[in-house]
Amino acid sequence: MTTPILQLKSLGIDNLMKFEWVSAPPAEIILRALEGLVSAGMIGEDGRLTAIGKDVAECPVEVGIARMLFSSKEHKCGEEILTIAAMTSIQDVFIIPDGGPGALAELERRKFTAEEGDHLTLLNAYNAFTRYGRSSGWCKSHALSFRAMSRAVSIRSQLKKYMQRFNLPVESCEGDAKRLRRCLVSGYWRNGARWVADGTYRSVRGNRTLHVHPTSVLFTRKPRSGWVIFHEMEETKKTQIRIITEIEPDWLLDHSHKFDNKR
Repeated sequence: MTTPILQLKSLGIDNLMKFEWVSAPPAEIILRALEGLVSAGMIGEDGRLTAIGKDVAECPVEVGIARMLFSSKEHKCGEEILTIAAMTSIQDVFIIPDGGPGALAELERRKFTAEEGDHLTLLNAYNAFTRYGRSSGWCKSHALSFRAMSRAVSIRSQLKKYMQRFNLPVESCEGDAKRLRRCLVSGYWRNGARWVADGTYRSVRGNRTLHVHPTSVLFTRKPRSGWVIFHEMEETKKTQIRIITEIEPDWLLDHSHKFDNKR
């Protein structure tokens, strides 16, 4: 709900409880989204958009991605964050069929794997795609969806215009994965989770049991630090998290004042 709430606020609709929704969401969900936006500094204590909230409302992406884009100026990694923002906006980047062909496709996918996790793996896949000519034949031989990758190129181009509009530098972190991952935390600090001995995770907010999605490069591997941030949560028979990257727990402390429970 955070994105539509920002859009409504930008239109001057501040009293969301009296807004006539076509299909009204539960009040609890609206309040939770407002809490998150206040914590992220996008809505002030008066209930109105802050300066950065107004800017983020103009970005055609969800709030976490927009927050990363604006934080990239501080972390000096705009080039890479722009790519990650585009790649996390699409679905089914890798094509892994069943059976024998799937095993071969999995070997191809591993060529892009970054030990830090999925965000950097997606970055590697995009960089390779653009480096080797953006061809459908190359994608087919490397277990990538040409349609999805082409869409990522288009989204990245659009987002780059927004960065230029808001004077956000598109500079490279020059391979500094630590700086890049800290920038990821700035957008997804509310999606922190810690590894537990049974191979699952516990969310920082709510202490929920989370399972790693099978498509993650961390599906069968414990993160060295024991902590991760994730891009999204999926409810099936169990709660699964997708697009996961290893972080240091101390990085969450940069945002600790925004948590109700600082522990």
